[in-house]
Amino acid sequence: MTRTEYLNQLEAYLMKLPQSDRIEAMDYFKELFDDAGPEGEEELIASLGSPKEAAHDVLTTLLDKNDRHILRIALLALLAAPIGIPVGIGLLMAIIGIFIAAVSVLIAFFAVSAAGMVLGAVLLFESFYILAESTSAFILIFGGGLLAVGASSLVLLATSYVTRFFGLLVLRLIQWILNRGKRGERHA
Repeated sequence: MTRTEYLNQLEAYLMKLPQSDRIEAMDYFKELFDDAGPEGEEELIASLGSPKEAAHDVLTTLLDKNDRHILRIALLALLAAPIGIPVGIGLLMAIIGIFIAAVSVLIAFFAVSAAGMVLGAVLLFESFYILAESTSAFILIFGGGLLAVGASSLVLLATSYVTRFFGLLVLRLIQWILNRGKRGERHA
């Protein structure tokens, strides 16, 4: 077997490797043949074994190198876990707390505006009982009832807009998280 035949067969066995690894391996073997020279080719081929055996050695070496890299990453992940997991849980709980507080404030504004409308309706209704006794008291209570209904209506309107905005914000945040997850799956 000649140098050219050996290298061609070896390259055929290494075709499953990424191009950069394959080129690096082929350069290594070409350098070995260059160093051996034409008179030492047969001896080199004998020491390397068949192209299939040489390809097996290259693949085993690359797998060992990749396994060590994966082992290092796993070790770093385990060492970072005592710090990373509590910090991640803390951040998640803070986000959930902010969300619950915002929802509670919106519910409180809805409750206040509903109570204001009920109060305004009661004041409007009660003002007509006082009309016979005092006109000024009627005007005061009737005006208070109108003010309560009007202010409560404005608070309810503003709260509904804020709630709609908050809902859209939460939906976009969820979509963004889901899209990032899909991108992560594609790159994995």
